[in-house]
Parts: sequence; structure tokens; C-alpha cells
Amino acid sequence: SQINCTYSTMPLSNKCTFQLNNVFVFSLAGVWSSQVVVPQRVSAVLGKNVTLECKVEVGTNLTLTQSSWERRLPSGSVTVAVYNPRFGISIPPEFGHRLYFRSPSSHDATIILENVGFADVGVYTCKVATFPLGNTQASTTVSVLVEPKIYVSAGSTPLIDGGNETVVATCIAERARPPAEVSWESNLFGQSEVQLFDEANGTTSTQVRYLWQPTRHVQGHTLTCVVRHPALQNDFRIPYQLNVQFAPDISVVGYDGDWYIGRENVQMTCKANANPPAHHFRWIRLDSEMPEGVEIMNSTLLFLRPLQRNDSGVYRCEVANDINLRSRDVRILIQDPPAMPSTITAPVLTGSASSTLVDEKGHVLLSSPTLQAIPASNVGSIVGGAVGGALFLLLVLSLVGVCYLRKQQTFHGNYYTKQYLGPNDLQKAPTQHELHPTKAGSSSYHQDHDREEWGAQDYPSNGYTRAMRESNQHQQNQHHEHLQYSSSRQARCGRYPNSGKPKENSSPYMSDDCYDSGPDGDYVAHTDGSVISRREWYV
Repeated sequence: SQINCTYSTMPLSNKCTFQLNNVFVFSLAGVWSSQVVVPQRVSAVLGKNVTLECKVEVGTNLTLTQSSWERRLPSGSVTVAVYNPRFGISIPPEFGHRLYFRSPSSHDATIILENVGFADVGVYTCKVATFPLGNTQASTTVSVLVEPKIYVSAGSTPLIDGGNETVVATCIAERARPPAEVSWESNLFGQSEVQLFDEANGTTSTQVRYLWQPTRHVQGHTLTCVVRHPALQNDFRIPYQLNVQFAPDISVVGYDGDWYIGRENVQMTCKANANPPAHHFRWIRLDSEMPEGVEIMNSTLLFLRPLQRNDSGVYRCEVANDINLRSRDVRILIQDPPAMPSTITAPVLTGSASSTLVDEKGHVLLSSPTLQAIPASNVGSIVGGAVGGALFLLLVLSLVGVCYLRKQQTFHGNYYTKQYLGPNDLQKAPTQHELHPTKAGSSSYHQDHDREEWGAQDYPSNGYTRAMRESNQHQQNQHHEHLQYSSSRQARCGRYPNSGKPKENSSPYMSDDCYDSGPDGDYVAHTDGSVISRREWYV
């Protein structure tokens, strides 16, 4: 018979089986076979315990006589532990204080090695002796892992807003075996630098620096150092909070732009956001001296009296910390006092969800009132008032319309409705005596001919001027023609067809067809030689 050892692809385990006469190969359940199963590799953490498992499966016709562990050294193999079902356990003195069987039996030869050190690195073999087959064995390799010491250190220089690129922090994984994987997690636009340092004991230290240009806008943000290593069950994470120093950022509160003469209990407070915190506050006035009645208390400027006109000006708040000094200017304008509110008390509407407030200026503030129902006794008064108002408005509009129509109304007829002056009513023709003056009158006439023609003489001796005489002659000619023209119409129109006897120097109204329709029928001649229209108004 012979022993064949095969290495399985199962998780880190070796298998050895017996084969008899090169003919029969028995499996686990075989009658003439046994099997030893151990992990191919075991990693131990420096200073901690390690477990070396060994599972033994013996056939039903085989008997376990002994199980043991051996360590392979450059000088040869040495036994570190023995278990005999009949005689018990045997462990050499050099391992007696830190090595023992976990639960010795014919099926389990697992041992535990405490406080593992670098000297424990090597190959360990689990051997099983059965009767009548003999020995079966399997080996495992033990390696020692060194868990890194992990910490984060701040950069050597403080982070100052607006400064140059500098080291923010360094993540360090010291004395790891094998070397640890170290990285930074951040949403900043920085960069990482990795450095490795080999130690004398075979370990390696890893340092990763994070470089970044500081800005105050990320003050308080967090970087995270992440370390991965076989000796660690999970990723090791260390947060690091940024500490960016910056000069004070100043804001002034209290001035609302509505400061007026006589206003009381006003103040301005200078607030600063700074890192490190501000330690110096100062109020000054730039355009003149600080007025009386104004007191400075820490970062607050108090006006202990009513505001005055001379309080207008430019005030400056100065704040300093270890980084720098900053200031903020505020221009104050004191306005005229507001107009006094009316003394008439407005009725307050009541309701289930109404509230009335009065501000500092005496204004009434109503917050969404719910109006109370109008009493039934007031409904008639309200309706009557509305109807009366509507009637009054209608009356006013009617009067305005009548006045407008009377003003716009004009006479659009013709002048033929005026009384007609017949030919007999015209200026009587002068007598023969008047037309032929005496010689004396003739002499006077020739002497004053020019004066008479231009009206320089009031009345000549015969009572007529030259213009009057010529006009009179013209009227006689027209009168003669008019008599001939109108005689043909008398039968049709009659003298006074629509009335009785006419009044003196007038005639009754006549129809349009009874008037002269000739080219000169629209005009009436005057004694001075001029004519006027019957169809036009003269003012």
C-alpha cells in the first residue's frame, strides 16, 4: 500500500488518502481509509491568539492511535503537541504556557497558540496514526500579521483663509505587516501624497498627507481617513474636522432706515463671525465727534435719549482677532418725525377670530377679522340710503343733461321767418325840394363837397349827405324793380295772408315762397348804401 496526498481547491485545505495495492481508492466513507483536513494558510495577528484546525476522519475498521503537531524548522521538524487517546496529552516545555488542544478527540486535533510572535512564523503539520494503516498528515503555513497603529495628525502650520496650499492633515498607519492601504475621503479639491517607511522588525509604516488651499467657506467640513488591512475585520475610518482661521466678518444690526427725530430706545450692535473669536470691539464716528447721550457697551452702540437731528452721520464698527482687524461703516439718516395719526377713533370690528393691534406709531393693525353679522334693524336704513343716493345721482345727471341741451340748442332755420318789410316801409324817397337845393345851398354844397363826401360835416343844409342821396337813388331803382317782380305774386301770396293788419313799420310772417328768390333776394339795402343778408346773424 501507499499514501497519496492531493491538494483540493476547497478553501485552503489539503487531503491525504490511503490507496491499497494501487487498485482501490476509498473516500471518506471508505472502510480502509482515513483523512486529515487543515487550512492551507493561517494568518495570525501579532500578540494575539491563533487557531490551527485539524479535522480527522477515520474509517470504521480503523483505530486512531495518536495525533500530533510538528513544526518545520531549518534544522528539521520538532514536535509541539501530542494527543494519545490512551496516554493523554504531551506538550514540550517551550510551548507549555501558550499552546493547548482545543477539544482533543479521535476526530479533532485542533490546537490554539497564544500571544503569537514573529518567531511563530512557519509551516505546521498535523499527523494522524491509525491501525493498521499507519500515518496520515497535512500541513498549513502560519504567517504573522501586524495590525497597524492608526491616527491622524494636523498639519504643522495653521490653515488661514486665502493662504497658499498647505498640508491639512496626515493619516498614518504605523508598523503594519503587510503594509496598510491608506486613503483620504473628501469633497474638496485637494490632493494626497503617500509615503512608505520600512521598520527594522519587518513592518511598514504608511503616511498619507492631504494638501489643500484653505478657504473660509468650508470651515467645519470633515475629511475622513480610511485604512484597510488584513488584520482588521472592517475598514478603519477616522474623521478630521477642518479648522480654517479667518479675519472677522462684520455685520451691523439695529438700524432699519426708519430713525426719526424723537424716536427712543434705539441701538446698533456689531456682530462678527471670526476664527479665532474676536476679542476687540470699537465704535467711532467718522464725520464728527460721538454725540452726547450715546454709550458704547461691548459691541453695542446705545442711544440713551430720543434721537436728534445731529445724530445723522457715518458710524464705524471695528473688530479684531488674532488674524486681522476689520471694520464696517453705517450711514445713519435721522428723518423728520412722522405725521400725527388722526384722533378719530375707528370702530373696532368684533368677531370670533379677530384681533386688533396697535404699533408704535399708533396705527391700527387688523389681523384677518371676521365681521359680525349686520343687525336686522339696520338693513332698512342701509337699503333706504342706497336708494336715496341713486335717485339723487339720477336727478343731478338729468339737470346736467338739460343744461347741456339748452346750451347746444341753436336755430337752424332760415331768415325768412323774420318779419318782412314791404316796399312801402322802406326809406321814403326825398322830395323834389330836397333833390334840388337853392343856389345858396348849391354854393355851400360845392364849397363843402369834399368834406361832405368824407363825412367831415355832420349835416348839410338840406339834411342829406352825398352818400345818403346816392343810396336813396339806388333804393328808388330797386323799389321800382321790386314792385314789378312782386305784383305777379300778390294774387298768390296776398298782402298779409296769415294775419290781420300789420303793425306799424312791420309786416307779418310769410312763407318762404312769398319772398324774393332772385339773386339779390337774400339781402336788404340800408340808407347808407350797405346791404345785409336775411339769412345770416349779425352781432
